[in-house]
Amino acid sequence: MKPFSKLASRYLLTTLSIIFSISLLGNVSASGSTASLGAVVENNLIFPIVQNTELGRIVTTPCNTEIIHNGKQLLESVDILLDPGHGGPETGSVGSNGLVERDLNLIVALLVEKELLSLGYTVALTRTTDLHMPIRQRTAIANALSPKVFVSIHHNGGAVRRSEVPGTETFHQINNSESQRLAGLLFEEVFESFKKYWIPWVNTVHNGASSRLSEPGRDAYGILRDTPNVPSVIIEAVYLSNPPEAALMMLPEVQQVEAEAITRGIHRFISTSDPGSGFKPSFIDGAMTGTGSARGCVDSIHGDDLRVTTAYSNDEFESLTSAAKKAGMSVEEFQMFGVHALDLFLKLDSDKNSLKEEISAPVVSGSNVSNVSWSTESQVALARVGEAYGFSSSEVQKLGATLMVFLTNLE
Repeated sequence: MKPFSKLASRYLLTTLSIIFSISLLGNVSASGSTASLGAVVENNLIFPIVQNTELGRIVTTPCNTEIIHNGKQLLESVDILLDPGHGGPETGSVGSNGLVERDLNLIVALLVEKELLSLGYTVALTRTTDLHMPIRQRTAIANALSPKVFVSIHHNGGAVRRSEVPGTETFHQINNSESQRLAGLLFEEVFESFKKYWIPWVNTVHNGASSRLSEPGRDAYGILRDTPNVPSVIIEAVYLSNPPEAALMMLPEVQQVEAEAITRGIHRFISTSDPGSGFKPSFIDGAMTGTGSARGCVDSIHGDDLRVTTAYSNDEFESLTSAAKKAGMSVEEFQMFGVHALDLFLKLDSDKNSLKEEISAPVVSGSNVSNVSWSTESQVALARVGEAYGFSSSEVQKLGATLMVFLTNLE
């Protein structure tokens, strides 16, 4: 073999090794999706479905990692999805009295849920506990459930300009007139509900309903940008950085007042054609630094591992063990590596319709048996390759091994 060919094969194996290692660590976030496939629900956690396969449902976890999850409780859609902003290490604003926005957002969202349920709506929350959840997962839930309304509940911080009126802000999608109407109704209701309290308010020039853009025509907030088919709004009710406002929001009766105002705004949006009010021109905030990444996010264990058995002839198994040793891997790792490589090739292949015609299913009988334990994360590659080729898990596992033996023997 020419030196260049050897170098190319080594480069390919090294690249695949890096990709495989990352995938095993579970640090690769799922790509954004706007498919409405519903979700699996487990212990009040919502796992949006990415793809249905023969092996099981590919879903994303709270940390936005793809896994196989075959839970029995399914949720196809809801009328209203509420998103309590922040969570986990992302506290949001913190008042001088110790009131944390992360916690207040959840308190108010749960109160809104109760009010909406009493009106007969179906409601879901992106989180019902103090949970670290990236923006990408929150929008994946919204896209999977396709609600009539998606409201992300927040409370503000940072303003210092004194005001006679509350500093309520709502943000809508720049290219969605229904989102704009929803933002106007929420602003109207929440602003009026707080206006009856006589305290030293603060606000900014953005008091009202508007669109915050990172550049012309592009929503700055991922919550709004990544849910193009769902009327979505972010509400920032008061400024916790202002001590009088933080003190006010500590009161349960005031939290209830806010929840009822948000409920009225949502109900009016669905049941009337009211236009809302408080609209301001969109503005560009190129310096905005958002939160909501998956960095440091750690999932609990969801789903079950899968044990897949594949059999090899004597010659096949000898080639497999020899190639695995040459690559510095165990036989089990070598087979998994091959399946992840096949999954990568599928992502790069634009013509997936011809796959079944190009490759025949490998024979999985023989006197040498290999068992591989697949985690819920690794099963995703197994499921996708099996779905693409129409192969069983055992056949996919052997196909991955065949690929790796071929690549290793290129040198």
